[in-house]
Amino acid sequence: MGVSTVKYKIEKRDNEVVIRFEQLGDRAQAVIGAMSRCRQSAWACPSGECMKIATMEASGDGEGLAVRLKPRSDSELSVASLGECLKIQLPKQVEL
Repeated sequence: MGVSTVKYKIEKRDNEVVIRFEQLGDRAQAVIGAMSRCRQSAWACPSGECMKIATMEASGDGEGLAVRLKPRSDSELSVASLGECLKIQLPKQVEL
């Protein structure tokens, strides 16, 4: 059984950021849990971007998952910083 990667696309929409994950299968809850822990500072995110997230809403349709992130009122979310955080932390937090 080979190791698969989590595929995702990060988009900025107005002041929100939407991360669309593909082909997660049974790993969707693990990804949501990992992102929730990041918001609670359990991850050692080098950019600190996760601490800027005020709300997180997830919706899925079987294999796909969309996570909508809204920043705190005094912050703005960076697509590049969130991408770096995911690249480092998802492999540590989710069994790939």
